[in-house]
Amino acid sequence: MQTAVTVVNLIHDTATETDRPMCWVFPGCSWRECRSTSGSGTAKDPERTTHIRIPASVCTMGYLPFAQWTALPAAEKAKHWTLKRGWKLVQGAVSALTAEEYAKLEKTHLCCTAAAVSDNREPLLPHWHVEGS
Repeated sequence: MQTAVTVVNLIHDTATETDRPMCWVFPGCSWRECRSTSGSGTAKDPERTTHIRIPASVCTMGYLPFAQWTALPAAEKAKHWTLKRGWKLVQGAVSALTAEEYAKLEKTHLCCTAAAVSDNREPLLPHWHVEGS
């Protein structure tokens, strides 16, 4: 499905020891969910895997690999976006979130937690690929 995708970065405030969500909205992305089961016998659990493709053409500006982004001071982090395993991506456009809204995100929005991130910005079809659950 073609949709906007919101990448949520968490900027840590050392003074309050809290994380502040920063939302980056990218249009024209691909969001595909696969449902399956895991386990053996009759005790099978449903699983959902999400595949997201973020075209580089809609979001190259401001991107930094996580290792570079994490080295920035908090004020500079707010000017750049990154992808990190364990952080959330949301289907659709979300312009801002509070820490409380981020904590309840799975109850209010279709979202996934990034399990794997690939930077596939090769010349043919440059994009980032995120696999989540």
